[in-house]
Amino acid sequence: MQRAEIFRPLLFTIYQLNQDRRGEMFNIKNRYAFATGLGVYSFLNIYFLDGDRLFAAKLEATPLFFLILMLCFSVWMINWGIQHYFLSKNTKFHPLMLQFGSSALCMVFLSFISSEISGTILGGPFSFSLQNFLLTLAFTSRINLFLNSVNAIYFFSEKLKQKAVETEKLRSLTSEAKLESINSHLNPHFFFNNLSALSVLIHQDVELADRYLQKLSEIYRYILNNRTNELVRLEQELLFLENYLELLSIRFDQSISFKVTIDPKFNELLVPPAVLQLLVENVVKHNYFTQKEPLEVRIYSEGKVLKIWNKKQIKPVVDESTGIGLQNISDRYKFLNQPIRIENQSDHFLVEIPLIDVQEFTFS
Repeated sequence: MQRAEIFRPLLFTIYQLNQDRRGEMFNIKNRYAFATGLGVYSFLNIYFLDGDRLFAAKLEATPLFFLILMLCFSVWMINWGIQHYFLSKNTKFHPLMLQFGSSALCMVFLSFISSEISGTILGGPFSFSLQNFLLTLAFTSRINLFLNSVNAIYFFSEKLKQKAVETEKLRSLTSEAKLESINSHLNPHFFFNNLSALSVLIHQDVELADRYLQKLSEIYRYILNNRTNELVRLEQELLFLENYLELLSIRFDQSISFKVTIDPKFNELLVPPAVLQLLVENVVKHNYFTQKEPLEVRIYSEGKVLKIWNKKQIKPVVDESTGIGLQNISDRYKFLNQPIRIENQSDHFLVEIPLIDVQEFTFS
């Protein structure tokens, strides 16, 4: 049938298929509407472009319309039957190849039966002949090719989405494992350091040791509660830091001076949990301090950046590094695709960490 331009509704059909999530293309919710629309379009295309002139005589519009409509329905339902009953049992061959091959074979039988029935009922130019059979076969094969092309697009679209979901799941599992690995270094490191300090305090001042133990339990509860969290609100982290600084004041009396000046408007921004404690602990570990020479530490905000500054009073001998400290912080910010900045000068040491705003940043 001449100039049967049936590919114009392709985009609309694909759009509708993507709205339907029932799985099989030929079993979509509006399949009867699609088959009807395809039949009407094909009839208008043939009739107004004089495609019926391929027959030996002029064809009447009404029988031609119903014939084309029934052929479109038949092609659709044949493919539905193949997909629904036959492909579900197939495990050896690619479903698209099997679908197209089976349906193409069925088009021969459909065209033959259609030519016989239309010839018997309508007669005249619809009578069975080799020309009418071949014309009908050409039409049904073209409709079948179009539908199978749309089905292939639908099939690979679904496969692509499945792969995207699987990839995202793997990425999520990898990220969670990485975060758990990073955080797993933090908890025992913090706990055993403070157990050592508590052991010393017990022999010096039992009452002070009890107070220290209570604060330590509050602090460790915070770490346990946030061990799987990527981020916490800055306000929570500052409360945790306040408890930790109180521990340090018990351990070192007046030997360390802390000054915390952070704009309250940043309280809702986010940081990795216990990051400030690690930075302060890093300062304590690498510097000496006495009541005559107290260590000065300042924690303050500049824009959406937190700065932890300390006066340098480097210990002559530093305890063997565990590789946690700054490396842990750097790894956690890399996990969030955010950089940290370290400034190591002769008289001071400075670390800058970004405050995370979820409305501006996209991370794992």
